[in-house]
Amino acid sequence: MMISKWEYKIVDLNNSTSMGYSNPETEEFKEKHKGENWKLIMMNIEINKLGQDGWEMVSMNGSHEIYFKRPEQT
Repeated sequence: MMISKWEYKIVDLNNSTSMGYSNPETEEFKEKHKGENWKLIMMNIEINKLGQDGWEMVSMNGSHEIYFKRPEQT
């Protein structure tokens, strides 16, 4: 029987810096999406990037912390 090993990641989608955006990049993103829900747009972009990297959403804690897992990269 093969045992799978997993990597885990917690992403705080309420904090653009934890998603990999610098403060100047965040301000630029906010300006580009002025009048829109820029946080929701940024969150969706980040979730899609993680999915492309093999991360699967496991659960959400409230409205901003999302837990991901993927098979361990060897």
